[in-house]
Amino acid sequence: MTSSKSELRQAYIARLQQLDVNTRLKEEQALASELYDQAAWMGAKVIALTLSQSFEIDTAPLILHARHEGRTVVVPRTLPKRQMEFVELKENSTFEESGFGILEPKDGRVFGPDEIDLMVVPGVAFTATGRRLGFGGGYYDRYLTNYHGKTIALALPTQLADADEWVSEAHDQPVDQVLTLAER
Repeated sequence: MTSSKSELRQAYIARLQQLDVNTRLKEEQALASELYDQAAWMGAKVIALTLSQSFEIDTAPLILHARHEGRTVVVPRTLPKRQMEFVELKENSTFEESGFGILEPKDGRVFGPDEIDLMVVPGVAFTATGRRLGFGGGYYDRYLTNYHGKTIALALPTQLADADEWVSEAHDQPVDQVLTLAER
């Protein structure tokens, strides 16, 4: 059964917001451990992550872990015309709030798509085959059309969607791999 993407987006965000804090923390830690065991993570020198919002999987532990391992972490900064770029995250990075209420780096070295080894792609819901329901702006879909590195999404069990929940559009970009705990 297909629903509109905006209706689904609202429903999945509500489900994420209602998760029990302790259960969520355990699931996030298990997903992070799973991510660190992936060949794509282990082989990556430059990893693209987001600065998560309250209802998203917490990326702070992922960022700290990557930096502790000596990897370069880059985070998105939005540009006009629904474009974005990835900027290196450093100890002295300064941030400003975007129009979406998300913190973005004010300055820093920009890494091009060919310089990023692994991108952990955010989303609201995912199918097992890598289809992704994003936040509705199309920023990642636009960026991923020119990105040829490895893409992984982390999905809590409540974020797993059935294959027919929404209709893919021509511009939708799937991810290579969806890590989830659902099989356990």
